Amino acid sequence: MNEKAKDIVSKVATMYLEYGIRGVTMDDVAHKLGISKKTLYEYFKDKKELVSAVLENARIEWEERFASTMCEEETAIDELLHYYELQVKMIKGNKPAFIYDLKKYYPEVFKRFHRVKQNLILDNFEKNMLKGKKEGLYRQDINVEIIAKLTLMRFEGIMDSDLFSIDDFVSPDLFTEIFKYHLYGIVNEEGRKLVDNKFINTANS
Repeated sequence: MNEKAKDIVSKVATMYLEYGIRGVTMDDVAHKLGISKKTLYEYFKDKKELVSAVLENARIEWEERFASTMCEEETAIDELLHYYELQVKMIKGNKPAFIYDLKKYYPEVFKRFHRVKQNLILDNFEKNMLKGKKEGLYRQDINVEIIAKLTLMRFEGIMDSDLFSIDDFVSPDLFTEIFKYHLYGIVNEEGRKLVDNKFINTANS
């Protein structure tokens, strides 16, 4: 994707999040960008291709953000905290209209996007648990694959539930509890000392 196409995708992503996918036509895009529809179609043959490009760009950004949390000097516990902070930012950036339109009008694109996102999250959770085991902070008997899937299922279950409001879902309190719930289930005695100390320091700061 050349720089002009990237610029189009970046600006269209903002429009989709603000107005929903259905609410933004190719005419709207051309007008907003100050280009003709003919020029727009030189980069993207139709709206479906443009939607796919927006999601692909989001995937690349997420991978870069996840990769940025992989700091060698940090423990797996510190790394996991960054994962949760990143999840909160990603969720805050999502708009219900965008996801609704994506599911309803572009189901194939949504399924592909959702599968890639799941694999990214699973892969990072598995790597984190292997790192924690190696550092002697996580239980050696945990089944990495199962725990990673259970963690992802918990995230998706909360998102699909009506038990929490949008405000609840993006609140620091909820994610702190999710974070502790997950960590206390996988750390060993040494890891628990670090977790306890981290939350005590956080509460006093």
